[in-house]
Amino acid sequence: MKQTNTHPLIADYLDQVCRHVRATEMHRRIRDELESHLLDLMDEQMDEGMGEEEAVRQAILQMGDSATVGKQLHRIYKPKVEWRLLVYVMAFLAVGLFTMYGTPVNYFEYKLDTYWLSALLGIGVMLVVAFTDYRKLLRYSLHVYVLTVGVFLFVFWYEYTVYERVIVHFKRFGIFDFGTISMYLFLISVAGMLLTRVWRFRSTASKLIVFVFLPTIFLLMTQQYLNLKLYLFGFVVLLMYTKTVKKEKLPLYITSVGAYLAALLLDYHTFDKLLDWMQPMKDPEGGGYFYLLVMETIRSAGFWGKGFGAPLQFPQIDSDFKFTYLIHSYGWIAGLLILLAITLFMMRLVRVVKEVDEPYGKHLIVSIVPLFSVYFFWPLLMSTGMLPIAQLEIPFLSYSRIGTALAHFAVLGLVLSVHRHRSTIGKPHTYMAK
Repeated sequence: MKQTNTHPLIADYLDQVCRHVRATEMHRRIRDELESHLLDLMDEQMDEGMGEEEAVRQAILQMGDSATVGKQLHRIYKPKVEWRLLVYVMAFLAVGLFTMYGTPVNYFEYKLDTYWLSALLGIGVMLVVAFTDYRKLLRYSLHVYVLTVGVFLFVFWYEYTVYERVIVHFKRFGIFDFGTISMYLFLISVAGMLLTRVWRFRSTASKLIVFVFLPTIFLLMTQQYLNLKLYLFGFVVLLMYTKTVKKEKLPLYITSVGAYLAALLLDYHTFDKLLDWMQPMKDPEGGGYFYLLVMETIRSAGFWGKGFGAPLQFPQIDSDFKFTYLIHSYGWIAGLLILLAITLFMMRLVRVVKEVDEPYGKHLIVSIVPLFSVYFFWPLLMSTGMLPIAQLEIPFLSYSRIGTALAHFAVLGLVLSVHRHRSTIGKPHTYMAK
């Protein structure tokens, strides 16, 4: 190049182009690339004997109108919302609320109010998170972890653990469940800490304590066996994706598997449920009763079901067994349509994972999307007797505690934020936390 400093005319041209690009984080990259092209064009003109000032003007003329170039770049780098995922969520909420009015459950008014509240608050939380730059969260990964630990310590101090859930009282809407929230917060914080330079040079022992031991201890002490198993599942998937030396991963894998087995052994209901599922006829009046009832309910539903508001003597038909009740009321056709919608929804989430290249965003959704597959498909298969019973509700479609519902909305908003900024990412190291 014949010059190292930006020519005033080139600088003015770049300023005009960037005025039309709203993705401000891309301005530096756009300016560097356009300036490089302009200087190349300028060199060609000067090699032909043209003066510097005229060569700059000709180079800018060849590059094109600044407004036109800026608008084209804005379309390329404009954050794009994954509206199809939002459409699926709204459809799930609509079906869930509609069927709630026909569900014969106790405390109907209370549960309906809670459902509406969690839906409205959840949509707001999801949109706020979706339209926030997720990369800003990376530097606060450790803070999120410490905050989660702090809430657990608060819970221990005030003994707010009841019915195998970590709870906080929330006025007339009763229980604000922190269990699912804590599981997601641990995963989100770990996804960031695995990338930061500080944690890359930590010892294996410190990683074992922070990533495995502490979450395991807190979740076990509050009897959050299911959330512990979900956290460990998400962590192992995340660890498999993380680019780290294999010998450093091995202790984390082994410890995670050990913690998972501990959760299975301490939750004595697990093996009983497994045996009841495998041999329901062995105890038809006891543990096998629910599995036999599920199969009979689905068999008798027929193609079109029993109709809106059809009575059903079955526990938790508004939450864990919502899919069973949907088939009972609206038939096999409704079950197939819901299964199709959930499958398309999950396929879309998987596609989002493939489209994202930025390391932190990839870490976040790699840990979240597999968990969503469990949350969606396990209740479906459980509600048809194909898997053992677990305390899992279909997100957005089933009634759940406010904390659980908001957690699902928030992490989906995080996925939307990652997808929205996938075209506005510069070089990966640019956003790496110190």
